[in-house]
Amino acid sequence: MPMTPTTTVDPTVMAKNWSAALQNPTNAQKLVYKYSNPRALFNANPTQSQSALLAGVQRAVSANKYANSMAAADPNAAAANMASFGATNWSNAGTQKLAHYQRVTPALASAISSVKAQISQMPKGRGPNNIARMNAWATGMGAYYGKIK
Repeated sequence: MPMTPTTTVDPTVMAKNWSAALQNPTNAQKLVYKYSNPRALFNANPTQSQSALLAGVQRAVSANKYANSMAAADPNAAAANMASFGATNWSNAGTQKLAHYQRVTPALASAISSVKAQISQMPKGRGPNNIARMNAWATGMGAYYGKIK
């Protein structure tokens, strides 16, 4: 049988190889090594990274990427994934992401307390008073956007 070049990608083979690669302990160690020893730190040039992000977002918008992806979304597949994996992933996040959450809670609690203290001084009541309180909450918390890490 003669050899012929592969001109297409077989999604079954692709998924099988990807799954096997993720489960391979050697590859997991390579990931840890590369993460710990990068060629350049991910935050080495934040201004350039921000520009690249903006360019990527503009490219995606011009290609209608968001609209096309939303139109192709399958709510039934999302529901099936939630039923199969959602509860487990949710529960695991409580332990796996606890350290990250513990790092941000002091700053988050401080921000909430500060904004809450300002709002508690505002008059309560239906209509304009409640609207003013909601706007003050949104504005106050918005001031912390990107600062709670």
